[in-house]
Amino acid sequence: MKDILLEKMFEMPRWEKAIDVAVKKGIAKKDLLDLSTPKTRARLYIQLQSGQLKVIPSHQALIPKDNGEFRTVYINENVDRVLLSIINDLLFEMFPEMVHKQCKSYQIGIGCGKVVKEVSKHIVNIDNNVVGLKADLTKYFDSVPIRFIDEIFDRIESKVGKSCVIDYLRSYYHCDLCFDTENNLITHYQSLKQGCAIASFLADALLYEIDDYFFNNSDYYVRYSDDLLIIGKNVTENYELLKQKLDNYELALNPKKVETLQKDKFFKFLGFSIRGSEISLSKSRIKKFQKEIEARTILDKTNNFERAVSNVNRFLYKGDYCWATSVLSVINVQEDIKTLNCFVMDCLRAVKTNRKKLYGLGYEIGKKQGVITAGKGKNVTSNRLKTDKIIDNYKTLGCMKKAMSMSSNLFRSIARQL
Repeated sequence: MKDILLEKMFEMPRWEKAIDVAVKKGIAKKDLLDLSTPKTRARLYIQLQSGQLKVIPSHQALIPKDNGEFRTVYINENVDRVLLSIINDLLFEMFPEMVHKQCKSYQIGIGCGKVVKEVSKHIVNIDNNVVGLKADLTKYFDSVPIRFIDEIFDRIESKVGKSCVIDYLRSYYHCDLCFDTENNLITHYQSLKQGCAIASFLADALLYEIDDYFFNNSDYYVRYSDDLLIIGKNVTENYELLKQKLDNYELALNPKKVETLQKDKFFKFLGFSIRGSEISLSKSRIKKFQKEIEARTILDKTNNFERAVSNVNRFLYKGDYCWATSVLSVINVQEDIKTLNCFVMDCLRAVKTNRKKLYGLGYEIGKKQGVITAGKGKNVTSNRLKTDKIIDNYKTLGCMKKAMSMSSNLFRSIARQL
């Protein structure tokens, strides 16, 4: 019987796309050049078909979280990264019915901003002040028992038949070997193996039953990986039902991240803060914005003003995935946009005057307007007096926000001229 997954996996456009993505991620070019040759792909095909190809044990890496803790992820070797990314894309493409339409994570064309806008729109339409429940799964990627992962692989093969590609994945997920952060080979159950490309599809497909239940039994439901949001009046009932259904998968909610949502209070979701129709940034996104701007201005040792303006424009406005397209297009609290813009301009002025002791940006959820706060700063007033009010070749966030709202082509046209 023909192995459909194997045949589709080795279609040339998939490899071209995967190698192009791998180049952007900084994977060693010698490995990518090798994968680009027909001889290497033919060898991999034969090894997969015969069951000889195995994923090399991954390396643990610690990624800092916003709360000061660390998340353990598993990093694959270069060739395995490319192969697994091709398979992951193939699974999303061939089995869309296994991922519920209200599970939005890891999918092309669906970013956090789009989800947040949708959430805000539904909250506005709720009559009462208590609008729903937000929850977070405890160690989702580390806690799923292997039998549930096997069930997903079984469902795939029930649709397309026995596949050596699934055998390849099963072998990897049943192997508990990995290298720790000190490069010691250890035995450790890795569950979904966060950091591995296949973890994306598995994390989305696993909870389809839960996604479908709350989609059909609430005013609005959405899941983004391990973050869930249920809009509806029955908050306590939904909370208990969610716990019960997760218990069937031997999963649990993080009690510290369960929150009752109110229409008149900001809450954080997917890196943004939402209060009814108002959308601003979360604390972590504010801090990241500050660091990115500072790195291009007051912390750049070249102290070149023109270079600083150019670097800031590139970060804010240039490219398909710039800050403006992913963030400015989403947030709409004018007071916060003005505060962010003032910070950018104050940093640029500081480069010009060489008086660089400024202020930081903060987060205050109880403010009347927005959530972003700004300190006073030692040199802010004098820098503003010593420089022009308008900074040459810099377009304000407010200006570019208006351009985006009028037309994406207008925004791109202005950005190209900067």
